[in-house]
Amino acid sequence: MRGPLALWFGLLLLGAIAAPSASAQTAPQDEAAQWEDVGQTGFGTKRLVLASACIEACPWGELGDFVKEALAPDGYEIILCRNCNRTEGPRIVARASYPPPLVEDDLRHGTVRRVRAKIDFGITEASMLVWAHAGQHIYAKDGPYPDLRLIARIEDPTYLLVAVKPELGIKSLAEVRERKLPVRIITDFQPTVMPVLEYYRLDRKSLESWGGALMPPRDITADTPFDIVISSLASPANNPESAFWTTVTVGHKLQFLDLPEDLLDRLVKDTGMVRTKARWGLLRGVDRTIPTVGRSGEVIFARTDMPDDVAYAIARAADRNRGELKWFVRPYSIDPLTVADGKGVPLHPGAARYYREKGYID
Repeated sequence: MRGPLALWFGLLLLGAIAAPSASAQTAPQDEAAQWEDVGQTGFGTKRLVLASACIEACPWGELGDFVKEALAPDGYEIILCRNCNRTEGPRIVARASYPPPLVEDDLRHGTVRRVRAKIDFGITEASMLVWAHAGQHIYAKDGPYPDLRLIARIEDPTYLLVAVKPELGIKSLAEVRERKLPVRIITDFQPTVMPVLEYYRLDRKSLESWGGALMPPRDITADTPFDIVISSLASPANNPESAFWTTVTVGHKLQFLDLPEDLLDRLVKDTGMVRTKARWGLLRGVDRTIPTVGRSGEVIFARTDMPDDVAYAIARAADRNRGELKWFVRPYSIDPLTVADGKGVPLHPGAARYYREKGYID
């Protein structure tokens, strides 16, 4: 493996070694006590288990609530797997497996039990579904998972932004390496961010040799010392993945940098993001329109073995209740023009039948 993709995985590994994530540590709890019996489940029962996430405004968690509430009038009982999250959701759904053991990050966000049932369908980030289906990036070693199918795409925009403290006196990230600045960079280590570090040759070893560091956004507070933020999860929403942006922009005066056109083009080509603009007031300190790239999309997805009538019911319920999405923490929406767009992941036939009836697809 060579080039930018190799760097992504190398930096991800270095991040895990240098600063072990709570989510990578086994929960200090007897594994047998974690289980919650939920009775009979499966497509023939109308009691379906959904790979979701935590109750504390985790995007896949609150979208799990949305799906659960939307399907209730149709007689479905949706049981939410609150720890079928992070990168595991597509794997668990594809394999029709049981939930994984709880880890410390689950407990920290209020998930203390895991359901004793196989997973029927799930919610994840749109790009992760594409990568899992194709066996790319974080799923290169265990994928592809060709039986995964899209049911509905839900729009959910975030932006790639770079913010620096004014006292650094820099106009470009290139100056960090040129001047060997001992900067502490907050970054989310997403595959959608690593090409920025690679472009400017800001690797962990070099930064540490200058007295700097790469820092994950976990547990960032207004008092956390830092110099630069590079993240593709920029948003004013208060979900756990994006809330640090509000924390650092409210607590500190920051300047936002423009990224060069060739880097933005590379990000579009290599990561699947799209060209967009972060407009005035998106976050404190965004005082102009900033040309950048962004991503938008969470997905409800399933396997090929889901009966067509079930997939049809899920697509119909989500569309019927899309007005409720505006009341959640993140700015979700369903766009009839994109709801069936899997970016290469096939649409489930049952969902396709519903969207054709509505005129959303041909």
